[in-house]
Amino acid sequence: MKKHAILTLVVTALGVATLPVPAQVLTAEQVPAAVKQAFQKKFPAVKLVEWKIKTDENYEAEFTLKGTDIAAKFDPAGKWLETESAIAPSKIPQAVRATIAKQFKGYKVVESQTLQRLNEARPIYELHLENAKEIVKAQFSDGGAILNQSAKPNAAETKSAK
Repeated sequence: MKKHAILTLVVTALGVATLPVPAQVLTAEQVPAAVKQAFQKKFPAVKLVEWKIKTDENYEAEFTLKGTDIAAKFDPAGKWLETESAIAPSKIPQAVRATIAKQFKGYKVVESQTLQRLNEARPIYELHLENAKEIVKAQFSDGGAILNQSAKPNAAETKSAK
């Protein structure tokens, strides 16, 4: 009992209990048949896929198609949910760039992609922006409106502070 209490105290003190759990890599055999069938129907030309199960219990297929890195998400029944496609910063709409220049002065774009989601006709632009203190993940409409955003401390800043 004493060992359990000490272990609980150590785990809690280290914050291990609150760390996010990364996606788990799966073999194709671990992916439900309905998910694999839906993937093949949506992306028939793709042969090489890395599968993951995300913390929301949906399945993600990561692959390259025509030189573009893509991640497609499906629910356990095989229903397509969204597709993220990497894009060059030059493909970011001018309205989105204007919002970044105004709202994220001093940040640089470190990752850019489009999101296509079920029941949404227009693409969403997801950008990862970074400055010395934080990394921001923000989603924009093609008109430049910020749809949502989240931030976390920049790991480089955290290391230099120690």
